[in-house]
Parts: sequence; structure tokens; C-alpha cells
Amino acid sequence: MMLQINPVYEPQMSQGSESLAAEWVAFRRCADMDPNVFFPNDGAGVIVAQKVCAQCPVADACREYALANNITHGVWGGTSERQRRRILRDRRRASKAARAA
Repeated sequence: MMLQINPVYEPQMSQGSESLAAEWVAFRRCADMDPNVFFPNDGAGVIVAQKVCAQCPVADACREYALANNITHGVWGGTSERQRRRILRDRRRASKAARAA
């Protein structure tokens, strides 16, 4: 699926691409920020990064990019490393349950 961005910067998926495209990066709120903000060493730093992401118009696309590409470090789309591990675990469990049904 290819990610398309409309002028209101709401990402929409279209069929035909093999993976999430990174076109959403043009609209990210963190573009002009120090990348170190999103790779904190403590919980307080995670909260700071998540506040930036909370105002970002493409946070969902950013989070899905991190999940799809198994990015294990930093805050992406407002989610910490731990939160993304939980999301992936929950999705695996839901997928397994759906197959079993």
C-alpha cells in the first residue's frame, strides 16, 4: 500500500505498494526538532516526545511505519518502545485468535 498525503495532511492508504511509503515525513511536526528528543534516556524524556507527537498530524502513519519496520528504539507516533512491543504482541494474539475461530 502506498501512503498518500492530501493537502490537509491526513494520510490515506492506496493499494499497489508493497510497504508503507515514507511520504508522511514531509508533514511531521518533529521535522525541525533535535532528533535526540525522540530517543530519550528516561521516562520524563518519553513524555516530552509524546507531547510533540500528540500535536502531529501524521502520528498514526509514523507509528505504523515504526511497527511495520520493527523499529525498536525511540518514540515514534507517540508510542514508546514498550508500547510498540505491546501493540505488536496484541496484534499477533488477535491474528492468532481470528485464525483459530
